[in-house]
Amino acid sequence: MSGRRLLVLLTALAALAVPAAALRALCVGNACPSAAPPARVPFCGLPEGLRSLLANGFREGRSPDVLAVAAGPPPSTVVDGLRVPWPTTDAASADPRVPLAMAGPGIRPATRLPAGVTLDRVAPTLAALLGFERPFPEVRSGTPLDLPPAHVARPPRLVLLVAWKGVGTADLEARPDAWPFLASLLEEGAGTLEAETGSLPLDPAAVLTTIGTGGLPFQHGTTGALVRNDEGQVVEAFGPGSPTHVIATLADDLEERDPRTLVGLVGTDPTDRGLVGGGWYPDEDPVDEILGDPAAAPLAARTHLETGYGADPVPDVLGVALRGGLRRLDRWTRRIVTSARKATGGDVLVAVAGTGSAPAAPSAAPSETVVGAVEEAVPGDVPVVAAEVPGGLFLDQDALTELGITGQAAVDALLSLATPTGERMFADAFQGFAVTFARYC
Repeated sequence: MSGRRLLVLLTALAALAVPAAALRALCVGNACPSAAPPARVPFCGLPEGLRSLLANGFREGRSPDVLAVAAGPPPSTVVDGLRVPWPTTDAASADPRVPLAMAGPGIRPATRLPAGVTLDRVAPTLAALLGFERPFPEVRSGTPLDLPPAHVARPPRLVLLVAWKGVGTADLEARPDAWPFLASLLEEGAGTLEAETGSLPLDPAAVLTTIGTGGLPFQHGTTGALVRNDEGQVVEAFGPGSPTHVIATLADDLEERDPRTLVGLVGTDPTDRGLVGGGWYPDEDPVDEILGDPAAAPLAARTHLETGYGADPVPDVLGVALRGGLRRLDRWTRRIVTSARKATGGDVLVAVAGTGSAPAAPSAAPSETVVGAVEEAVPGDVPVVAAEVPGGLFLDQDALTELGITGQAAVDALLSLATPTGERMFADAFQGFAVTFARYC
């Protein structure tokens, strides 16, 4: 086509386009159709900060198939005797803050940690205080805290990790006189009441493994008390058939460096083992576990200490996971720390942290109610929910195949649920792959 003909064609097209543009600008006739409502993009409609916490708590292949976020007071799921809330957009029902205190050689008294410090920084900080350079730092989100320098003659002989399961800062603020020993640790060491778990949901198994590894659940893979293993089965974390945590704990790395390192756990449930790990390296010695009544924890910890923990210059690790009322937790922690200091001559690094609060307000519904509603809404008589955890559902993939449906059926059922007052129970529900594609939101 010649240049002259091309110029004529462009001029004609421009002449046709101008009237159309003018008609749209003036809204003549039906030139201004009403805008179509935007399509719902699963997960992306949630607030950015909430999306980040949920993404930090999700690992593809381990996490539930379907997840949901409440629009108000959230449902709750019982985990090891604790009623753990589902994530929610309701600020009045969600408080991410947890207490964190660290004390011992190398930590100056009355050091205030910054608000918002996350629990994945505990293990890297303890490693730095031990003078221990962990392998593969790039696989962990946590970095050492910038503590004021303090002279230490030699690395401490014991690391004592104490977790208060189901406790958040809101609980401490509601009962300020119930935790005098924790308050004393905050004064004699480094700490804050404004730390955060760094991920959601607040399943203790996930948070304990964050403390133990220095990574968040999307890295360590223990996203809750129940996880899906490599064979597709839903199993208890750290139980039979459970997949190994994806990244090593501080205790794993210390024992790999020196096999003389002792690693012990005092807890109430096998899922507490995320504090210390075990089995990550080939030929690693089994963890010395004592599980049972939390009231017996001080005696169980003393039993470990009397069998050689902290008795030589090789640093050992003892994890203690406690569950109970604030006064009892504080009292038990005081007895455990006192025993550890006595056994080591004060040569012990202590870290105490909460795993997050249960909802202050009554939950919208127990999770069993949510599961029942989903089962009833999904067509067919075959149960499709294999298990439920705080914030989501594991689906029976064989049942979905038999019924010829996908996980979207469960999502639709969750989105249709209403509270007793007629309001939507969930602000959003989505299949797990929506979290995987979060970077495109």
